[in-house]
Amino acid sequence: MDQAVRYARGVRIVAGTIALVIIGKHLTTVVPPSAQHDLFVVRAIAVALAIGIALLPFRHPSAAQLRGLAFGLGIGVVFATVGVATVLPGEVWEQSVSLVAMMFAAALFMPWSWRWQAAFVAIALLAATVVFTLVIPRSALDGQSTVRVLLTLYLLAALSVFGAHLADRARRQLAASESSRMHEQRLDALGRFAGGIAHQFNNLLGGILTHVSLLRQDASMGPAATQLDEIVAAARRGRDLTEELMRFARSDPVRVQPTDAGQVLDSVAALARALLPEGAKVHVHAAPALPPIAGDIDHLVHACTQVVLNARDAMRGRPDARLGLTAALHTVAANDPEWRDATAGRYVRISISDTGRGMDAATVARAFEPFFSTKPMHEATGLGLATLLRVIRDHHGAVRVESEPGRGTTIHMLLPLSTEPLPALPPAPTAPPSAVAAAGATILIVDDEAIVRNSLKRALTRFGYRVLEAGDGPTALAAMQSADPPVDLIILDLVLPGGGAGIFELLKAVRPEVRVLISSGYSPDAEAARGLAERVEGFLPKPYELSQLRTAVANALGGQAA
Repeated sequence: MDQAVRYARGVRIVAGTIALVIIGKHLTTVVPPSAQHDLFVVRAIAVALAIGIALLPFRHPSAAQLRGLAFGLGIGVVFATVGVATVLPGEVWEQSVSLVAMMFAAALFMPWSWRWQAAFVAIALLAATVVFTLVIPRSALDGQSTVRVLLTLYLLAALSVFGAHLADRARRQLAASESSRMHEQRLDALGRFAGGIAHQFNNLLGGILTHVSLLRQDASMGPAATQLDEIVAAARRGRDLTEELMRFARSDPVRVQPTDAGQVLDSVAALARALLPEGAKVHVHAAPALPPIAGDIDHLVHACTQVVLNARDAMRGRPDARLGLTAALHTVAANDPEWRDATAGRYVRISISDTGRGMDAATVARAFEPFFSTKPMHEATGLGLATLLRVIRDHHGAVRVESEPGRGTTIHMLLPLSTEPLPALPPAPTAPPSAVAAAGATILIVDDEAIVRNSLKRALTRFGYRVLEAGDGPTALAAMQSADPPVDLIILDLVLPGGGAGIFELLKAVRPEVRVLISSGYSPDAEAARGLAERVEGFLPKPYELSQLRTAVANALGGQAA
């Protein structure tokens, strides 16, 4: 509506300006007495039309209404122009220049398509042709001059239609770019919000999961044990959802490395065969000799799994259900209309197609909105294709959807090529380190959430450790300095008042040899987290299982990264 109001204001200004120009022209033109009456009538009609449009109240104007008014205003000025040429034949060339100016002004400033412009200039040329050939006497405009005038008008009119086409295309591209930018800003804001919420949920779920797991170990078989199992299952489902939020918030950084696109397809195909209903076929085809892509295979597989889940729901109950996974080289040209969000260059295009119900244009336009789903609310889960869009953009790629109702859906993903070759095969894995606790070790928990500290203290005490706790940096420093025996390991949350990275540096400055295990559900400072990666003994993501906690702590105390 704001755009329509601005357009209405522009129509008023143009109409008022036209009225003033016509009045000024009339007052400054020397006219023979015999033509004064007719000229006054012609110009008075044009001025009345322009003033009427300028003063017309626009309460809730639509774009079509405003376009129609602008078209009417232009036609009125055209007829006034040829009317003046009829009354004053000596001003034919001057009025022709006015017609040309009017046509080009409409092409450049009127937000209509080339079809509207073609209709406008067709009426203007028809009026000019009739007046110049049939009305104006040959004594004022001979046949040769008439041909020159009309040919000039026809040529410039064709150019104005072409100019309108270019201007309309530029406006559409600008609108699409602005819409894409605003959509990206909304997604970024939502991502930051989702990351903060996920951090709080991870803290709560971490405390719940640890407490309930300890209670479950104490409980014997019976109703209480069953209820505790249900609580654990619910907490794990909540953990899975927060993982989706974390991926959407980009708190889990993408680790780009040379990756085989065929390996991505094989991993997705293996998951698809387990997720799709019995009888559904999965076809995989990767073009031979594909160059490696610059990607994080874990993130890519997870994102593609969201597409597979959507395809499963779309194909449910349909005969001949098929899922196609393909990978091929693709070159994007500059200003490619199909890939507006991609820069020109060579990519690997991964496409996932299904034979499901398909989507109409309105649904496709909303497909990447977080939590948007065509399924009933009680059946919708996760962030859907918003996760895919976020992951692909993190890889500096692009996504495009092709879908029609009843004809299935194909989602194309462009991934940039790697500048490095695929790495050599890793050596055979060795046996995992033992998870035996170091008897009597002292552990300092630094976390601002009481439920996390309390649950973690219960678990570590049960594992045989001596446990201290602190909710902020100064308390942690005091606890470490007064600890006897000294602290062997610090479990540090990164999101703390004052910043977890700063507290890490403070504690390390006092005890450089102390071991640190980072445990966090979200870090808004991803660079700080990566900077600490080489200086800590591991990372324990929240919420965690008791077995994960036991292994991470044992590895950290053993000097091995978890």
